[in-house]
Amino acid sequence: MAQIAQAAQVGALVDGLAIIAGGAYGFISKGSKISLIASGICGIILIALSHVKALFCGIWAVLMFVMFMQKFMKIKSNNSSSEMQQKLLADPAEARIQANSKTIMLVLTLLSLVEAVLCFAAPQ
Repeated sequence: MAQIAQAAQVGALVDGLAIIAGGAYGFISKGSKISLIASGICGIILIALSHVKALFCGIWAVLMFVMFMQKFMKIKSNNSSSEMQQKLLADPAEARIQANSKTIMLVLTLLSLVEAVLCFAAPQ
């Protein structure tokens, strides 16, 4: 069981750094300082909680899973509207940003889900 706890800590590090990297992408692509700040806070909390108690880390990972799933679904539904499709056709740079953002949110959703499972499977 110690291996699962170790895997949860490594997973938290990977997920936390990926969350921070996602916020950095938001800052670089759109100049969003709030993305950078919020992602830094969320990523650091996830990493720190993995060293405190696996249960707390699992709860936080579930919250991150829900948040990233909502963001993914929002981007997916926004891109399917005819108005947005016209906008994306007119601006290839924005289309690339939207596609990257959709991928990032999907990856963060999956990482957070895996992290939650690892944390809940770890010995409490």
